[in-house]
Amino acid sequence: MMKENYLKSELYDLMRRDSRIFEFIQSGSLDGIWYWDLENPQNEWMSPKFWQTLGYDPDEKKHQANEWQDIIFQEDLKLATENFDKHCIDPNYPYDQIVRYKHKNGSTVWVRCRGLAIRDESGKAIRMLGAHVDITDLKETEKEMTRLTKEYEKVFNGTQDSMFLIKVLDNVNFMYIRNNLAHQNKTGILLDHIMNKTPQELLGKEMGDIVSANYQKCVDARKSITYEEELNLPGGNYIWSTTLTPIIEENLVSYIVGSAMDITERKKMELELQQYANYDQLTGLPNRRLFFERLKQLIIESKREKNQFALLFIDLDDFKGINDQYGHHVGDEVLINVGNRLLNCLRKSDTVARMGGDEFTILLRNVNNKESVHSLIKKIHKTLKKTI
Repeated sequence: MMKENYLKSELYDLMRRDSRIFEFIQSGSLDGIWYWDLENPQNEWMSPKFWQTLGYDPDEKKHQANEWQDIIFQEDLKLATENFDKHCIDPNYPYDQIVRYKHKNGSTVWVRCRGLAIRDESGKAIRMLGAHVDITDLKETEKEMTRLTKEYEKVFNGTQDSMFLIKVLDNVNFMYIRNNLAHQNKTGILLDHIMNKTPQELLGKEMGDIVSANYQKCVDARKSITYEEELNLPGGNYIWSTTLTPIIEENLVSYIVGSAMDITERKKMELELQQYANYDQLTGLPNRRLFFERLKQLIIESKREKNQFALLFIDLDDFKGINDQYGHHVGDEVLINVGNRLLNCLRKSDTVARMGGDEFTILLRNVNNKESVHSLIKKIHKTLKKTI
């Protein structure tokens, strides 16, 4: 076994005897250290330099965990918490990530945060020692590099969530070279897992063929393309807005730079807004707006295809009396029930809409004769007359 260097032993001994040595090391080489009592998790000592890095007076800050948890970006806090839990369970799982804090002046400070759990004899984590390194300048340099390199402009743009690099092996085969930390965190695919893998090896044949087809479109277009895709990855099922930018060398596309933005919440909101704008919130039926859109389209289709359609208008008799006698909540149940009964009378190609109040309309496609319409009307009357 190699003998321990005497200078290392001497330094360790100096730190034990003279606290100034420790203060110099932590202030000269780090942008803050912290020591956390996991048995009393509200108590956490943060070194003065950490607060100074964020523009705060250390004397104004309490040594409590919520002091920094209030100014860290909440999505980054979630990441740090997940890694913390994994590290506490498994000592071999590193607590090491890049997070963002809000500076006192409103700007963003990027910090690399690393930590090591201190464990008791049973292996339970009872303390946590950590270090911060301000990498904001590095992040700003990355942004400047994107401005200088046209091919990488979209990839390294600050608005992009994740980045990955693909090598074009030939016109139909591709291999991943690397992905960035944001991509790893979001997709659950680590760098070691993605390096030198084809899409089929990484994602399976079905999904691999789908993403390869998109990569091929970029090669064929020889310019940036943007599209939306839904992928079920180890990190979860997300909808992405993906931009692919080809790197052309000697008139051939040699690499593809990919950038992806998670738009799952945006798409969900769009669907909710579309639902709110086009459908009645009580019955779930198309509302007046969507009814007139479908009516307009049906008129155009009928003229073009020389087909007939029918429009039915339905008004519930004595509905006001139900609200007056039993209350509006009962009236709402009646409207819901009526909507469901009308749907059950029709084909999937037909439309039932609630115009407002107790008024409903029906659009019948491809009507051959009036007798079929009258037959349906009788069916609707019979259905609606049943006691609710």
